[in-house]
Amino acid sequence: MNKYIELLKNNISRLKNVSLYFSASLIQGLISLAINPLIAMNMSYYDYALTGFYTSFNSLILPLLNLMFGQYFNRHYFKLNSEEERNDLAAKLVSTRLIFNLFEIVFILMVFHMYAKIQNIEFPVYPYAIITFSTIIFNNIYDFYLLKLKMSKKANSFFKMSLINIALLSGLSLLLVVGFKLGALGKLGASLFTSVILFTYLLPRLTKKIIIDRKIFIDAFKFTWPLIIAGSLGYFFTGVDRAFLLTLDDTVQLGLYNVAVSISGYMMMFQSSLNNTFQPDIFEAVIKKDKKKIIIILGGINLLNLIPIALFIIAAPFIIKILTAGRFTEAYNYARILSLSNVTAGIYYAISNVIVAHGYPNITLLGKIIGSIISIFLFKFLISNFEFYGAAWGHVLSFLGMTIVCLIVLFIKQRKK
Repeated sequence: MNKYIELLKNNISRLKNVSLYFSASLIQGLISLAINPLIAMNMSYYDYALTGFYTSFNSLILPLLNLMFGQYFNRHYFKLNSEEERNDLAAKLVSTRLIFNLFEIVFILMVFHMYAKIQNIEFPVYPYAIITFSTIIFNNIYDFYLLKLKMSKKANSFFKMSLINIALLSGLSLLLVVGFKLGALGKLGASLFTSVILFTYLLPRLTKKIIIDRKIFIDAFKFTWPLIIAGSLGYFFTGVDRAFLLTLDDTVQLGLYNVAVSISGYMMMFQSSLNNTFQPDIFEAVIKKDKKKIIIILGGINLLNLIPIALFIIAAPFIIKILTAGRFTEAYNYARILSLSNVTAGIYYAISNVIVAHGYPNITLLGKIIGSIISIFLFKFLISNFEFYGAAWGHVLSFLGMTIVCLIVLFIKQRKK
């Protein structure tokens, strides 16, 4: 009897944690949706085109700046025996990465400046590139802190910190975009100021001193370098479309397309919250070789992911009219297609987590390399022939192709064993 009571208690605790993780993402999404009409009323097609263009490079630059150290931390978390050891590992990873980032950001900005000149990009590089790319460095601290809370299953602290983040971001967005009428500059600036505030608050809670631990860096980098490359190659699935679309010289449609990307991204928040909620369970199940649990978790995540997507497709015109205060309603045509990419992306990310947890980062890399090559030609063909609609379908098909490639490579590796 005591055994069943203990089992019930454990399940109640797990359910509480899951509900808090999910609620954090849900509340963030709802607040973002609530202020979106006010933001849309104070943004132009040009503002959306500009912010969408610059933030599209996040998928390329983020892995280069976070060095995928979170995956390394995940991989070793359950292998360490004490909280003290885990805290020490986190401190060394955060500290080492931060120093490395200072050199990286200078190099990245120089390369981007040359790219913008060669491509004759119509949007100003400065201050927009500096704001967008610097935000990633500061936000890395917040992301790692949340990861640490998740792995230690401190759901209450995770929930509170997530709310602080969205409160700051929403408040600053309203102040800068709606209050000061700064448009694209205000929207990007709000993200930067939020990340700087949280960086200042959270960094001392992760590490007491800023030093490079060469041993940890080398060991972590040996594991993460394929993931860094693979992560950056993700740009060719989620960001390269904007670079191709910019050549069409249609700011209005690019603005509408970015509105659609932004709104369909709210559903990605739901999918991400599911993946993030169950990520520790996936790693734990893989390490314990519990195949049944892995299948149940992955199946559950993807089935739940379908619900909001189906509802959105049905009500897209009405939803986007409300969310954009009637100013960018035409974006629903792109948003319906882009929402389907959340299905294929959800399947890919779930499978990718399992592959990484198995300790096969090279499979992820090989899948991304092959998939990126296919994706570039796919986007080029679809955009050349179907313009913005082609770009939207490119998102859906590219993730589907990458999932198939990764599964084929994983199957071949397992057969060799």
